[in-house]
Amino acid sequence: MTEAEKPIAAAAAPERGRLSRFGRWVWSWAVPGLGMFNESYYIFSVGNVKPIWTEQYPACWKEGVGCNSSFLHALNYSQVAGLCAGMLALGLIVDRIGRKWGSVTTALIMFIAGVLLTAADGPSAHTVFAFLTAAQALFGFGCGGEFPVAAASASERAESSDKLRSKRGQTTVLVFAMQGWGNILNLAVLLFFLGVQGQTGPQYSFRALSITWRMQYALGLLPIIFMLVYRVSYLKESSVWQEQRRLKLEGKLGDKQSEKRESRRKLLLLLRHYWHRLLGTALGWFAWDFYYYGNKLFQSEFINVIHPGSTLVPLLEYNLLNSSVALFGYYFAAFTIDKLWMGRRRMQIAGFAVVFVLFLACGVAFYPLTSSAQALQGFQAMYYISSVFAQFVNATTFLLASELFPTENRGMAHGISAAVGKLGALSADIIMGQVDDRMKFILSAAAGALGVFVTLAFIPEITALDLKEGDMRWEAIKRGEAKTYAGEAVNPANLSCIAAGQVGGPVMQL
Repeated sequence: MTEAEKPIAAAAAPERGRLSRFGRWVWSWAVPGLGMFNESYYIFSVGNVKPIWTEQYPACWKEGVGCNSSFLHALNYSQVAGLCAGMLALGLIVDRIGRKWGSVTTALIMFIAGVLLTAADGPSAHTVFAFLTAAQALFGFGCGGEFPVAAASASERAESSDKLRSKRGQTTVLVFAMQGWGNILNLAVLLFFLGVQGQTGPQYSFRALSITWRMQYALGLLPIIFMLVYRVSYLKESSVWQEQRRLKLEGKLGDKQSEKRESRRKLLLLLRHYWHRLLGTALGWFAWDFYYYGNKLFQSEFINVIHPGSTLVPLLEYNLLNSSVALFGYYFAAFTIDKLWMGRRRMQIAGFAVVFVLFLACGVAFYPLTSSAQALQGFQAMYYISSVFAQFVNATTFLLASELFPTENRGMAHGISAAVGKLGALSADIIMGQVDDRMKFILSAAAGALGVFVTLAFIPEITALDLKEGDMRWEAIKRGEAKTYAGEAVNPANLSCIAAGQVGGPVMQL
């Protein structure tokens, strides 16, 4: 190497080092986040594909021939039912079999359901959508289990690393942010296949539309396959869970009857000492999913309000724009949630408050805002701004349910909270399907108001609290020494408003 070449080589090496570090950083959250990516890609696809199905099966969707409204709504019901069942069942199992094999189980179920969604067929529209309904329920079950698995794994990975401990929230939210990419890619794939087949309207080919929605399901199988192979071959078990498992096995009482009694005792202790937190995470998630899934399931209706008369392709393009705008909210949340000036609690309150104000304004001033093209621009701005701030709550509900409970019960508590949240989604599907567009905005605003109240009352600020302190308190509770624990986990600064204002010691504290 000549003297002239040496400075060039010296300058290139750090550049390659920076790129390598950046690649490892992206890998650290993108691969664990594939479950959330697939959740969004498949679950939200119902709202994205509905306009395609409406054009492909107009007799079914527009005229109700052979497909009444209750039957078509079953597509949404089956998803939510599957999600709830998966969150509860797999949330409990993952605390028993571990984070790795819980992750493998969810990926395998999603793969089987994805194949069934791609292959859904039959002699009539009714048969096709009955097939899709069953497959959606199965996918929802696997996907529901991904919530407690991914949240617990990400939090525990950060807890076990000195480097990541101060970035615990960022680590978990970056994993969760893959949800935003899943919805964007789903819409992009649909638009791509419509475009290459010349399906830009106003006339559509039955075969081309069928290829479009089937191919978007088929392509979604690729990341699921990668995720399944990676988890079986390379994923390591959570060291935090392994340590808790070791302590649990050392303390076993021997016979199964005694072990069952001990399990019931621990559950009662959890409810006695953490019921406020469980109520806060569950009700907060309920309010959030009422707003969020209500918007996703009826996204076409919301966009039609903002852009009246949109045909298939423009409708999908506006959905893509809205999802892209929302992506900014995910990453703003990720990079500020560990800052003491923001934190989990303030972020959740801010997100719910903005949703409340903007959607209340949209609902109260609905008719003036939709009366002219100029007024609709303001309506559109408020709707898209709400999509950014809404991701604050999307991130915090997922994160808080993984941080507010002991490691031993983290998966179960997260699963319960998420399942109650999906009851909010189910309620939104039932209620919003019965009201006009103006009332949809007002109901969404009401969900925001409920979220603000629940967060203020029941959610503590634990941004600066080491999760190991929570486990130390839990061990003291199990030994019957709850009142003797005086660590940071019961510091008033780390308690909710209700807990901090109560008298009577740690038993009633959060």
